[in-house]
Amino acid sequence: MTVTGQIAEIEPNGFTVFVPFVDVGYLVKKQVSSVGVSIDDGRTINREQQKKIYATLGDMKLFTGHEVEELKDILKCEYVAATGEPWFSLSSCTVTTASAFLQFIIERCIELDIPTSDNPIERAPDISRYLYCCLVYKVCAICGKKSGLHHYDRIGMGRNRKEVLHLGMKAQSLCWGHHKECHNIGQTEFDKLYHIYGIRLDEHLCGIWKLKGRATHGTVQAKEMP
Repeated sequence: MTVTGQIAEIEPNGFTVFVPFVDVGYLVKKQVSSVGVSIDDGRTINREQQKKIYATLGDMKLFTGHEVEELKDILKCEYVAATGEPWFSLSSCTVTTASAFLQFIIERCIELDIPTSDNPIERAPDISRYLYCCLVYKVCAICGKKSGLHHYDRIGMGRNRKEVLHLGMKAQSLCWGHHKECHNIGQTEFDKLYHIYGIRLDEHLCGIWKLKGRATHGTVQAKEMP
């Protein structure tokens, strides 16, 4: 749910926002105690964002056979439905909306195994979300091939990986070739070369990879991506 308000007061270390909201009982019922604030500074989508969005839509066209304009409308509908954001135009939306939409369609490419003309990490506005998404769908963060789990944090010789508590450990989603390259040149050089880093495993990822995610309950069950 997205609601709009106005900045009521600006202080040295923050600001207060007033949001008109009729159904306050909903907030009490759902025990809502925190909210996120998206700041619209008036900036509109820039040329670089448009270039990356349409390049990604072009890749999707080659894979699906649908025209770019058709794909754009379908994905905008999916994005609005998923986020609750109002309808927008790719010619005049804010940089924030453009960034979020670009991230959304890149993650759809990963989910649907749609190849792109260059590495999606070069287009993704949020690298952490991209790397997390690669772990969710088990694709290599470098080349997009099917991947395995690369343990960023060393487990140690002789330990049973199925019994090790993975919750909070760092990992990367890498194909066999890039996994091998990482071991050959070392983690630090590998990360520097490809501009990636380890992502901490939460219960969702532990469930997907069938890893021990709780100290007393063994492996956790996989669930849908939030």
